[in-house]
This record gives sequence, structure tokens and C-alpha cells, in this order.
Amino acid sequence: MSKANLNRLEYFVAIAEAGTITAAADRLRVSKAVVSKQLQLLEEELGATLIVRNSRHLNLTEIGHTFYAAAQASVAQAEEAYAMVRRGSTEPSGSLRITAPLDFGADYVAPVAAEFRRLYPAVTIELTLSDARIDPVGARFDIAYRVGWLADSANIARKLGEFRQIVVASERVINEFGDPKTPSDLADFPFIEHQALSTPLRWRFLGRSGDSVDVEMTRALSADVTPAIKAMTLESAGISILPDFYVRKELAEKSLVQLLPEWTLPSGGIYAVYPPTQYRSTATQRFSQLFAEHIRKELA
Repeated sequence: MSKANLNRLEYFVAIAEAGTITAAADRLRVSKAVVSKQLQLLEEELGATLIVRNSRHLNLTEIGHTFYAAAQASVAQAEEAYAMVRRGSTEPSGSLRITAPLDFGADYVAPVAAEFRRLYPAVTIELTLSDARIDPVGARFDIAYRVGWLADSANIARKLGEFRQIVVASERVINEFGDPKTPSDLADFPFIEHQALSTPLRWRFLGRSGDSVDVEMTRALSADVTPAIKAMTLESAGISILPDFYVRKELAEKSLVQLLPEWTLPSGGIYAVYPPTQYRSTATQRFSQLFAEHIRKELA
């Protein structure tokens, strides 16, 4: 690719990320006319409209979104190559944007991010924790860690491990409502639902003999983040269904008790999700390796 074409990619990426041609021009420290002209030449060269513009807004077309992912990767790769040459090393540098669910991110991703920053001080890490399913391409994340079940997408996913869902309660709740003998008994318990799930009150339990039981829980409380659900369960507000890795400490200390351990719920996966591009920065690759090592040890 010629230098001129690489510049056009840089201008296009700046427009897509800044949101306006004016903001992109300010970011690149060139005139609006230069940015507009380079975008025009790029679209003519590709024979496609990448951005739809009006007097107030601009939006990427469908092909523009696809092209942005590849263009952003190319620009980032070029910038990283220049930085490595200037430093005379292959150590990671630049920024690294990561997202993860609140509970999993706080307990597992954040400590690794701190360790990674100590190992590679030239990398700036931005960690966003949210139980909302954030698209890594649209939100421009380098890595999105996911816990549960992945929806079909063009993103690249790597499975890091598995977890089990288990029913838990405090001793106080068990003393008040009794010790359930079958999954159907759980319908009589106050249940703390997770709003982020598609069917938070309907659960299918599988027995050791292969039989299954569908249960409709009785909602008492609900929350949209897992730490709040665990906190309410510890305060004896009701029973809940939580990932086994998130209640290991409470089960060991017996502040929570697993109900119906002979029955199982659908297991889920732990994934690293990347934008659909072949290029990943050195920082992204090194962090992915470090985190995979850590999570394997934690789940062993």
C-alpha cells in the first residue's frame, strides 16, 4: 500500500472515531478540506460509499463499518511498527481497551490488568466493566471477555474455560423455607432474578438419570449485576442462581449453601472475544496470553 493510501486510511479512521470531519481534522491537525478530499479519494478508489453525511451528522454505511475494522487494524499495525523501530524493541506499547462483566472483571480481569501494567509500563489500559453485551467493534475494544453463552456474530471468540450454574441460599433462608428435595420445590422460595438473562425466571434442571424438570421461579427481588444478586442472597433475601466460580469463597465459609447439588443447570463458557481482524497488537496478544494462563489456574 502506498503512503498516500495509508494516509487515507488514517483520515477515514479518524472520521469514524471522532464522529465529524471537523473533529477528525482537529485530531489530525490538518484542515477540514484535506480530510474531506482524502475521504472522497478513498471512496472513489474503493468504488463504495463509506460515510453518509448531512449538515449535522455522519454515519458509517454497512460497508463502512466493515471497512473500518480492517482500516483501524492496518493503521494501528503501522503505528505500532513505527513505535517499535523508534524504541528499538518489540515490547508492547500504546493503549489497550478491555471490557468484561462486572463480577468476572473485578475478580479476575482487573488483577491481571494491574500485573500486565507492571510488566509493560508503556501500555495504557482502559478497563470497562459492565454486564451489558458491548460489541467490541462498535465500542472499539481490543478484547471483550464474556461469561455465559455467545450470540452468533462475526467476531472472533476463543474459549478459555467453563463454569457451572448453581442454586445457592443462606442457612437462614433454608431454616425458614425448608430444604428443597426436588427442583419443583424451588418455586416456593423467594427468588432473586438476574435481569440481564433472557429468561431469568425459567430454569431447566437435569437429573443424574437424564430426566429434566422445568421450574418457574417466584421473583422476590431482581438486579442487573451479579454482585448485587450475591449481596442480597447473603442477606437472606431469597435464593439465587450464580456461577460456581463466583461463590467459591462463600461456599467454603458456609455463608452460602448449594441447594440440590445432585441436579445440574446448563453450564456456560468463559470467552475472549476479539474484533474480526487478523491483526492484533502486541499488547493485545501478550495480555491475552497472560490472562489465559491466569484463568486456567483459577478454574483448575
